[in-house]
Amino acid sequence: MSFELETLDQLLGGELSLAVIRQVYPDEEAFRRGVHGLLTAVDVSLLTSDGTQMPAWRWRELFIEGAVMQRPDNFNLAISEAGAKKIR
Repeated sequence: MSFELETLDQLLGGELSLAVIRQVYPDEEAFRRGVHGLLTAVDVSLLTSDGTQMPAWRWRELFIEGAVMQRPDNFNLAISEAGAKKIR
């Protein structure tokens, strides 16, 4: 199973912090690429710790430039309907 599918599988149980999701991936680069890909495919939503959805224009700064690694506990992932269909 790919790391991305494992991420979706884990999210079927509910939202998880990026710090927890990071543990699914073998290294930081794979994590950033994998989660960014899931976001781009609309398989997951990125939420702030207060539940606000993070806009797509912020993803580049967070995942491509790596800022997310400075504060992974401040963000959560939630699976979308499209992501859930890929697991079922």
